[in-house]
Amino acid sequence: MEESRRQFMLQTAQRSALAAGGLMLLDPVDLLGATLGRYHMVKRGENLTLIAKRHGITVANLKIWNGLTSDVIVPGQKLYLSPQHSSLPLTTINRPRVNTTKWKNIIAHHSATGNGNAKIFDAAHRRRGMENGLAYHFVICNGTNGCADGKVEVGLRWLRQIRGGHVKSETYNANSIGICVVGNFQEGWVTRRQEASLVALIDYLKNTVLKGRPRFRVHRELEQTICPGKNFPATKLHGLFG
Repeated sequence: MEESRRQFMLQTAQRSALAAGGLMLLDPVDLLGATLGRYHMVKRGENLTLIAKRHGITVANLKIWNGLTSDVIVPGQKLYLSPQHSSLPLTTINRPRVNTTKWKNIIAHHSATGNGNAKIFDAAHRRRGMENGLAYHFVICNGTNGCADGKVEVGLRWLRQIRGGHVKSETYNANSIGICVVGNFQEGWVTRRQEASLVALIDYLKNTVLKGRPRFRVHRELEQTICPGKNFPATKLHGLFG
């Protein structure tokens, strides 16, 4: 029964694609997903304002969910109509009771290393005398040390809702969430999966957990440092999150 329903909806999607023009080369899975309302396939003459209004969402959210930093879209482009948080360990992130007025900033860092994960950094930070271990609240892996590329690790500082140790300023440590993306982005580049997870994590923390309150920053905007490196997508992230 379910397969029959799926075939019927796929045929409906294909007929709609023919009527719209220019979309018959789409993968059947894409056509079905569009019919079910998971995302919108851009048609000729459409813009973000029209699409957002049609689906009852805001242009700002449409841009964040799709990593758009401008209003330019093209026919055949897939636009997600809801937050893409599937890469996030939501059960763990949502475990603590969060004080939504406490966190005023989300600060991005790089590890300045070619490899690593939360466990490795936790041990290193404890050796440096940090009693709470891992200085960051979250770590986004790059596929090294047995941790999948783009995997988001949740630190004890988030689970315990305590101050970070990721900047020199005690004021910012007390009111700022630290996210470390594994890699040296003065030399290399953030991976596609890391960037997708970073956008999803900032969006979820900022707009769902903390109701839009915190401001997004990168480490070098607060202190004299190159962190998170010249190749970090800071401009794109500011375009998405302000």
